[in-house]
Amino acid sequence: MTRVALDSNILVYAELEPESAKGARAQQVIRSAAPRGILAVQTLLEFVAVVRRKRPASLPSALTKVSVWSAVFETVPTTRLVAERAQALVRDHNFQVWDAVIWCAARSAGADILCSEDLQNGLRLDGMRAVNPFAATPSEIDTIFREP
Repeated sequence: MTRVALDSNILVYAELEPESAKGARAQQVIRSAAPRGILAVQTLLEFVAVVRRKRPASLPSALTKVSVWSAVFETVPTTRLVAERAQALVRDHNFQVWDAVIWCAARSAGADILCSEDLQNGLRLDGMRAVNPFAATPSEIDTIFREP
C-alpha cells in the first residue's frame, strides 16, 4: 500500500484558493490521501502560519481544519531523530530546513511519496519520492493513490 504525505503548500492552496486550478487539485489530493495519508506536525504548523499571515480572517477555519486533518491523517511529530536526519539532508542534499523536517518526519512514518511543489518533482531519496501534484495530470494523481 502506497503511503502519501502532504506538504503545507497542498493544504494552503486548498484553504486559500479553493476556486483556482491549484486549489481544486489540492482538494483532490487531500481527499485521495486521507484514508492512509501522513501529515508532519511541521506541515500543519506551516499551514497555520501561512493562513494567519496571508488571510488572518481565515485563521478560525484553518484551525478547525487542522483538528479535522489531525484526526483523519497519521500525524507525525518532529522527534530528535527526525531533526538529526533533517540536518543531514540540509548538509548533504542542500534541502531547506523545514522541507527536510517534513521529508524526514514523513519518511519515519513510512511515506513512499511526499506531495509538494517545493521539491524537485521525481526526486528519490531514502525510499521516498517527491511528486508535484500541480505538475501531474489527473490520471497520474489517480495512479499515485490507487491501491497496488
